[in-house]
Amino acid sequence: MKQPIKRGAKRNFGFGRQLRYAMSQAVNSFYGERDHYSTRRTHNYRLRIFARFCRKNGLVDARLITQSTLDLYGEYLRDRLQGDFVWPDGIVDKRISIAYAHNLISTANTVLFAMRRNSKIELSALRVLNKSRSHVRKEPANADQAAVYQAVARMLIQGDRRGAAVVLLARHWGMRAQEATLQDLQRMHCEVITTGGACILEGCKGGRKSKDRWLSATPERIESLEFALGTRPIGSRCLLAKTETVKTFYQRELNRCRRVLHSFDIISYRELRAAFAADVYESATGTQPMSGRNVPRELDRKAREEVARVLGHGRVEISSCYVGGY
Repeated sequence: MKQPIKRGAKRNFGFGRQLRYAMSQAVNSFYGERDHYSTRRTHNYRLRIFARFCRKNGLVDARLITQSTLDLYGEYLRDRLQGDFVWPDGIVDKRISIAYAHNLISTANTVLFAMRRNSKIELSALRVLNKSRSHVRKEPANADQAAVYQAVARMLIQGDRRGAAVVLLARHWGMRAQEATLQDLQRMHCEVITTGGACILEGCKGGRKSKDRWLSATPERIESLEFALGTRPIGSRCLLAKTETVKTFYQRELNRCRRVLHSFDIISYRELRAAFAADVYESATGTQPMSGRNVPRELDRKAREEVARVLGHGRVEISSCYVGGY
C-alpha cells in the first residue's frame, strides 16, 4: 500500500506551488476560511512583500526558508527605514515607517508558523530593527463633519447606502467597520428609546462584549442610527443580509466607500474613530487634543479613560493612538 506523502515533504508544505499563493493559503487555513476575515486580509496584504523578497533571493519553496533568510529580511526592512531600497535590477522599494516594519516582521513570523506549525524559525523585530514602534498619534484626526457628509453624499450617489451608514456609525458612535456592519441596530434603537443611549456589543474586536461601552444618544448619533436602520436589508437586524458575509460586504461595497473617503483626504475608517475620539476628549476637557493648550493632568487622565471606554478598549494607554500623548 502506498504511503501518503507528509505535508513537510511537499513543495511549500503542500499549500500550493506558487510561493505567495501558498503563504496565503497557509494563513487562511491557520485562521479558518470563514473566521478572522480582517486579520487574514491584513496578513495576506503584507505577506506579498515577504514572498517577493524570497523570490528575489532565489527562493521559490518555503521549505528552503531558513533563519538566515529571515535575518536577511530583517536587514532589508532595516535599510528601508533609512530610505528607498534599490534592488540590483533597478526596482525601488519605498521607505517605510517603524510601525510598518514591525508589522511586516509579525506577518512573516505568522506565515512561517502557519506553514511549519512550529516556531523554530522566528525573527525578533525589536532586535533586528533596534527600534520600538510608537502608536502615539502625532497629528490630529483628519475627518471633520463637513468632509464626512460630503463623502457620504458621494456614496449615496453611487448607490452605496450601507457603506454610507458604516461611515456615519464610525464617525458618530466610534464603531469599527466590522462593529458597524454587524451591530444589532434594532436593539440599539430600543435602548435609545428606553434609556437615552445604547451599548455597542456586536462585532467587537476579539469578541469582547461589555455593557460598559454605553453612549448617550446625541442628535447626530440618533440621526446616523436611524439612517442605518433605513438601509438594512429586509428581515435583518444589522447591515448584512442573511445570506451575506462580512467578507463579501467588504469586497463589494466597503472597498468602494474607502476609495471615496480617500478622495476627501480621510485615510481610513479608523480615522473616523479617531475624529470621534477627539470629540469625546474635547467634550470632557473643553480642548481639542494636540491643540497645544495645557490640560490639567487629572482632567486629561479622566478624558483618556472615557476615550478608551467608548472605543471599546480595556487599557487607557490605547487612547494615545487616537488623541496623542500628554
